[in-house]
Amino acid sequence: MSKRMDRLSRREQIAEEALKLAAKGVSAITVSNVAKACGIVPAALYRHYKNKDAIFDGVRELIRKKLIDNAKTAMDEGDTPLDVLKQLALRHADLLYKHPGIPRLLFSEAALDQKSIRRRAIYSLMTEYRAAAGEIAAKGQELGQIRKDVDPADIVFMLLGTVVPPSFLFHISNGEFDPREQVKRNLQLFEETVAVKKEN
Repeated sequence: MSKRMDRLSRREQIAEEALKLAAKGVSAITVSNVAKACGIVPAALYRHYKNKDAIFDGVRELIRKKLIDNAKTAMDEGDTPLDVLKQLALRHADLLYKHPGIPRLLFSEAALDQKSIRRRAIYSLMTEYRAAAGEIAAKGQELGQIRKDVDPADIVFMLLGTVVPPSFLFHISNGEFDPREQVKRNLQLFEETVAVKKEN
């Protein structure tokens, strides 16, 4: 069992280092560069990932894991569905801030090639994420906390809109623009828009 855990830990370490390299551009993710970042020889890396494409897939799974972990934490910290959605957005923004390689990887030519299986996998990941957030929004509607005249899917897109533009500015400014404070302000407007107004 310990050997299996060691192997899983090494695979995740490799994926983490590849994600860090992605901040320099997807072309920086080579077997040689990743192995060097991990402090191992390329031959040792091949025991865990057979080629660069497999490393890309490992990084995608790592991103998926981080998104799931963020969702679990948001659900633990949020007192209401609306709080959970706001926490989810804040953690989403923080994830993109701490891992600038994520947008470079997800929107790379290799990932978005029309015939790429990876492209469909990324789309599936984003669909899964939106569906989970939509269920939270629907729960908020059932509890009378979130407006029922708005489709939960639209609420999710509005939520993503609080995060994506500031994160895009962070991305194209090479880190000069910190998106997190703007996301907080955006979420105040989001809450004012979707929350059920309390009667006086």
